[in-house]
Amino acid sequence: MSSILPSSFSFLASQTPRDFVGLGVIQLPKRNFFQSIGDFFATKSGKQRISFLLVGGHEIKTIHYQGSDIIGTSDIPKNLIESIEIHASKTADGLVVISNIEVIECISVNDKGVKKLKTHTFNLMPALLGENTSPINNVADIVWAQESRNSILETLKAWNTSIQANK
Repeated sequence: MSSILPSSFSFLASQTPRDFVGLGVIQLPKRNFFQSIGDFFATKSGKQRISFLLVGGHEIKTIHYQGSDIIGTSDIPKNLIESIEIHASKTADGLVVISNIEVIECISVNDKGVKKLKTHTFNLMPALLGENTSPINNVADIVWAQESRNSILETLKAWNTSIQANK
């Protein structure tokens, strides 16, 4: 797996962790009613929403785009992750494998040692869509996207094994 982004994903280069492991597309986050109305009209003008999951050696990063504009990002540092669960499923048509990932992050610890936890849920698919949700057509980039998703899964499984061993 090459840690260099192919040209189809070059627009993500500035957002990519320095110790980049992999990239995938995730289910869009829920939005409120007014944001959804704005999304509807933005879609009509060709500005589709898409969200990416990038994994580095020490963090998980999500980036949400609308067209070429970043509308949100978040980071989960590896050292704050309490557990990771991964399950596989398929789309309704049975054609695309989805990796359902649940990450539990420790937000804070109070004076009594009680942890405040936050659960992040990602439905990960290969990054076969680029900027403005254009389908990737280059065969090498398609293969790269599949391998990249697999690298994410292998890395997160290894992280979870390490986390559980240190508890």
